[in-house]
Amino acid sequence: MQKFVKLVALSAALSLSAGSALAADTITYNSAPNDGWVFGSGNNYTPANTAVLTTDSNQQVYLRFHQNSVVAPASSSNGVYSFALGTTPLNFDWGVEANKSLSLFNYQGLSALITITNIGTGDVVTYNPFAFLPLGYDNKFQSGSVQNSFQLNWPSALDFDPGIDNTYKVTFDVNGLTGGAKSLSIFAQLGAGAGAVPEPATWAMMIMGLGIVGASMRRRRTTVSFA
Repeated sequence: MQKFVKLVALSAALSLSAGSALAADTITYNSAPNDGWVFGSGNNYTPANTAVLTTDSNQQVYLRFHQNSVVAPASSSNGVYSFALGTTPLNFDWGVEANKSLSLFNYQGLSALITITNIGTGDVVTYNPFAFLPLGYDNKFQSGSVQNSFQLNWPSALDFDPGIDNTYKVTFDVNGLTGGAKSLSIFAQLGAGAGAVPEPATWAMMIMGLGIVGASMRRRRTTVSFA
């Protein structure tokens, strides 16, 4: 019986530590990353209203939408930036901070992918954001991070039209950071928008459902029987 109690205690401790590790990554909307933006006309060093994913080791991945030469507006609580029909050009800014203790940012060893989705048409464009950085970037800017901006009308396959009610999604995936792969998404809604964007309540129900399933699976795994 004493061994069983110790086993249960150990299992609970491991579950708590795993839970705290999973909860360590945080996403905060309308926040500011540790480093200001280098690129983004009208937004230089003004990182307000940004979606920031902060890891347990204080590394950061960040995104935001804004009209070119205009300060980024606040997003909704689930990362939706709203714009009036006809707003153009629309930019999204991305950034990643791998190690703030380094005076020069070195993104060697990291890989990244940006996915842009036209929700109305289903068109998808992907590209490697690091491929568009100027040569010697990490030796030129001593910001502790790497960052850049792109316009939604740049990828021709996206079929961006500022005069049509629609929603555009940008997902920024980064590999090589401490703790493994990280992913952050935001949305640009033009006019009434198009497609379904998960609301916070929906996410809460999904997370609760996954938690119930996970708890039931954990109970099955940790059941101990004695012959």
